[in-house]
Amino acid sequence: MTFVVFFLLLCLFITPSLRAQNSYYEFERGLQLTEPQRAQVEDIRNRYINEWQSLRMESSRKRGELRELSRDPEANSARIGRIQGELQELDTARHNSYQQYRSEVSRTLNQRQREQYNSFCDQERKQNMQRLRMRRHGR
Repeated sequence: MTFVVFFLLLCLFITPSLRAQNSYYEFERGLQLTEPQRAQVEDIRNRYINEWQSLRMESSRKRGELRELSRDPEANSARIGRIQGELQELDTARHNSYQQYRSEVSRTLNQRQREQYNSFCDQERKQNMQRLRMRRHGR
């Protein structure tokens, strides 16, 4: 009986993340991209992936450094302020890069595809913001 309950709980928590992983690829299939469009979108994505990874890694490193400095905020107040500013710059760079990526992908699509793409991206952004708010409030 406990195994069944454990299994059901495990399925409950795993299923949404599996669905989320596939949601973009399922969505992309729904766009019905032509082969040239698919190749262009893949090329655009590949050009941005390294930049996004390096921005994420740098941001993670800065957050770790900020956590360490926050243990003694009075002694490190100037460095804390500087690192917070650098984190804000990294967030802005990541946001700008994503907007540029979205714009490039959008230009490869026809009107119907573009409307679907923009709608999907806006919906994903809203869901991510809701998840972030819930995480910040400990829910």
